[in-house]
Amino acid sequence: MKKMMSSALAARRRRKTARPKSKLSRIATYTLLSIALGYGLLISFPQMLFAHEVSYKNFKVFSREPIDDNIYAVLDEAQAKLSTSAFKEEVRPQVFIADSFNTYTLFANVKNKSFGITNPLLPTSNNFINRSDVARNLAFRSSEKDNKRSLSGVIAHEATHLVIRKRFGYVQAFLMPSWKVEGYCEYVAGSQTLDFETGVKRWKENPNDDADYEYFKYLQMVKYLLDTEKASADELFTKDFNTEEIEAAVFKSLP
Repeated sequence: MKKMMSSALAARRRRKTARPKSKLSRIATYTLLSIALGYGLLISFPQMLFAHEVSYKNFKVFSREPIDDNIYAVLDEAQAKLSTSAFKEEVRPQVFIADSFNTYTLFANVKNKSFGITNPLLPTSNNFINRSDVARNLAFRSSEKDNKRSLSGVIAHEATHLVIRKRFGYVQAFLMPSWKVEGYCEYVAGSQTLDFETGVKRWKENPNDDADYEYFKYLQMVKYLLDTEKASADELFTKDFNTEEIEAAVFKSLP
């Protein structure tokens, strides 16, 4: 009997000791969930952080600073690039232009070294663009090299992500290989970060590590399939290709 009472008391003490830890654990879990939910809502509906807005054609542009009138010419150029796509799905991008690298990091998170991002985890029409100079049609990224390109090209690139989603469905677009999606977005954008000569030089100098020319390589692979092999844009995304064979063929064709 004494032994049973001792066991019961010991068990009660363990439960009492465990309760505070369990409560703290629940508080921590709820706090993290609340932060995640809040962040998800922020990047889904970021309009509250942007005081200025311009609507033009299918675009709606948001900025924390007054928007230069040259935005209309930039959007005309972006629309002209989009019209070259084989896919004619109509999209209505909501373009959020960051006023600083820090603001962009808030929305891009670990992709903060990019020029723009369309969050693959959220089925929204939000395109986030890094710090830009609308008057000069330039977008920038926080990097010591390859740190600027045309703003109209970045907008067209990000809008093409929306077109691909609408064409093939959100889940399928999410699961597609990066080289197809990013390569096609660069194909439509027309202007890239690296000029052709620089991209070729980097690829040839370091063929086993594409960290310095990744999107250039993706673009050349897509161009090879569409322009040389005469595949259709639908075939590009729906057929299975031997990636290594395409890479090798493109590399061999480099001047």
